[in-house]
Amino acid sequence: MNKPKNTPPPKGGAGSAEDADAPDRAEIEAQIAKLREDMTELAQMLKSAGSARWEEARGQAEAMPEEALAELQRQLHRLEDEARSRVQAQPLQSLGLAALAGFLLGLFLRR
Repeated sequence: MNKPKNTPPPKGGAGSAEDADAPDRAEIEAQIAKLREDMTELAQMLKSAGSARWEEARGQAEAMPEEALAELQRQLHRLEDEARSRVQAQPLQSLGLAALAGFLLGLFLRR
């Protein structure tokens, strides 16, 4: 008689070829332990790399406020010089604008 195609293979005894190729429980546990060690080592490497990048970024961030403050001071001095030159060039118009700004500010503060 012909055997059906989808029947599971017969369970072999202690001497079957599949049992000889299959890893035993101790080997699997050893591989899992090795994977855990590797993951721990990888985590430490990532932590070290992250710490180095964090320190670099922190150093750049600490320098940024000083550079930004210096740039703002330069812009403020430039605007100050520009305002002085306009007031000197057109004193009556500057006085009228200052009076209008004071009047509008007074209206807003009253409410």
